[in-house]
Amino acid sequence: MADRARLSPESETPVNPYSLLEAVNSSSDTAHTGWLIFLAIMTYLMIAVAGVTHEALLLETPVELPILQVKIQLKQFFQFAPVVLVLFHLGILAQLVLLARKTLEFDHAIRFLETSDKRTHPLRLELHNFFFVQGIAGPQRSVVMSAFLNLMSWLTIVILPVVLLLYMQVAFLPYHDVTTTWINRIFLTLDIAGILLIGVFLMRAETSFLQAFWRSTVAHPVSAISTAVVLAIVAYLSYFAATVPGEPLDKVGQRLMAWSKPADGGKVQQSGFSLPFLSAGTDGTLFGIFRRNLVVTDSDLLGEREPSGEKTLRLRGRDLRYAKLDRTDFSGADLTGAALDGASLVGANLEKASLACAEPDTVMLSDNRVAARCATARGVDLTRARLGNARLWGVDFSGAKLDEAQLDGADLANAVLTGASLSSAHLDRADLTGGVQAQGANFLNASLQGADLTGARLQLADFSSAAMQGALLDFAQLEGAVLRDANLEAASLQQARLIGTDMSGMKMAGSDLRGAVVWMAQAPVWDSTGLTDLSELSVRAPADTERASLQASLQRMGGDDELRRKGQELTAQLAEKDATWSGTLDQQRWQSWVGASPPPPALTYKSDLTAYLTKLMCSARWSNGGIATGVARRATGTQFRGDVVAVYDGLKAPSCVASSQAPAKVMRDLSSAAETARN
Repeated sequence: MADRARLSPESETPVNPYSLLEAVNSSSDTAHTGWLIFLAIMTYLMIAVAGVTHEALLLETPVELPILQVKIQLKQFFQFAPVVLVLFHLGILAQLVLLARKTLEFDHAIRFLETSDKRTHPLRLELHNFFFVQGIAGPQRSVVMSAFLNLMSWLTIVILPVVLLLYMQVAFLPYHDVTTTWINRIFLTLDIAGILLIGVFLMRAETSFLQAFWRSTVAHPVSAISTAVVLAIVAYLSYFAATVPGEPLDKVGQRLMAWSKPADGGKVQQSGFSLPFLSAGTDGTLFGIFRRNLVVTDSDLLGEREPSGEKTLRLRGRDLRYAKLDRTDFSGADLTGAALDGASLVGANLEKASLACAEPDTVMLSDNRVAARCATARGVDLTRARLGNARLWGVDFSGAKLDEAQLDGADLANAVLTGASLSSAHLDRADLTGGVQAQGANFLNASLQGADLTGARLQLADFSSAAMQGALLDFAQLEGAVLRDANLEAASLQQARLIGTDMSGMKMAGSDLRGAVVWMAQAPVWDSTGLTDLSELSVRAPADTERASLQASLQRMGGDDELRRKGQELTAQLAEKDATWSGTLDQQRWQSWVGASPPPPALTYKSDLTAYLTKLMCSARWSNGGIATGVARRATGTQFRGDVVAVYDGLKAPSCVASSQAPAKVMRDLSSAAETARN
């Protein structure tokens, strides 16, 4: 480590090496003790950090310090541990610099007593055994032993501390806390600066930094280059690879990568690390170990339930983007305001979980979901997940995968489902009111029995072969939607907008289409029971203001480019076929159905409709209460043309197996409506 060609012996008067030996040995003993303490601290912190699992990060489990058995809050540990390590590191560096000065002077002085390079002075044998001192001024050794001593100094004093600081940052990275990550970066930068500014004096006795830096580089090029490369790699990893997805530095790091340019629809991959000349594994890991997103699968996070049945897992406002949480139990968890964008929760259990807005009133007043701290789950994969009776009020499910998901009784009011896929999903009794945005959503083969979609924006949505008996679609915007072969028996579509809607093969027995606007829509299967209410049906071309409103709504529609392209095609198709649709077979069929007010036979329509609805909702085939819920919701409306009292009595009858499955709120509303009708 020492530069033997420091100065010529004639240039200055040497110090007596015998007087320096005691001072060097005394300082060496102190520095050696400090080095051992520093090494112990690094080992201690490394063990503590290594014990932090992804499950611990998810649950914010306190870090338990080994031996001391003291628990420290997770975030506080990762915020203050780098501070402690850097302070100790700079302290030991300063101590070793002072020791190096004395040792270099000792080495320089004793060289005057050595008459030959073949034999070192015996005084060198009396030096303290600290390898740092031995590497500078110890007796001559083999090349291997000298290299080992220098390597020990280089690794333990220069490299390991910065690597440990980077390890701390990477270990905590899946938590996705930008503030803590920046604290790690700042102190890592301070440590690297300390190494560069102080470390050069470990090998040189000059007092000028520039002079010491230049001569150290010239005298030890391999060591200098190796140190510079390692520190540069560590700094790059800290600033441009170990980044929280979406933060500014992450975007810079992605742009630095040649292969990060649009390769997948223009979307940047967020699953793993991006490194030059080194790509992450297929599972998003670096070297098969490190991840930047949480991975907790097949876990029962809740353990034993509380006797009261209250939520036992609180993850409010957590950043769980791109996490892999497949088949994990989150039932009853509080995920209010959490971010689950791009996460994978295939087969996860989220029954009765809360994934909603922290301040719902803000959404109602200003539609500002950011200010309301609403949960986001854009592009999340919830295939086959269980979300029964979950509170999903205002959640953003844009582009989400909810295929075969269980959403029975879920509260999806004010939610965003633009471009989401809910193929074969179960949404019986679900609440999708509040102007749910589900433009372009895929409900193919989904079950929406008794679901409330009042006022929902469903342009371009696909309900092909969906089971929608008893569903409420009053005031729904169904322009360009596909209802092909869907079953809408006993459904309510009052004031719905059915412009450009494909209803071929749709069943609508006992449904209510009063006031619906129909234009350029394929006609459904005719209701042979005569119970479909088509009075006040309006078969007309939309007015200019309605066209402008539809076009503006489609332009504001979120989702991907494909969805926006379909919106443009719909408006173009409406403009092109507007004049030619009048007089077609479909238009004539719709026109022939208009005027039945109420549908015949008028005298018995009320009782016939009531009997039909009661039989349908209490059928053993629909014992899940979906249709019963929908009929009960429809019966509470002021425009209901059946007998609300008879519906309530039929639902409360012991023979009606679906009564126990209807939501308590719906039953209370029906009871109040029936009581009002009786009086």
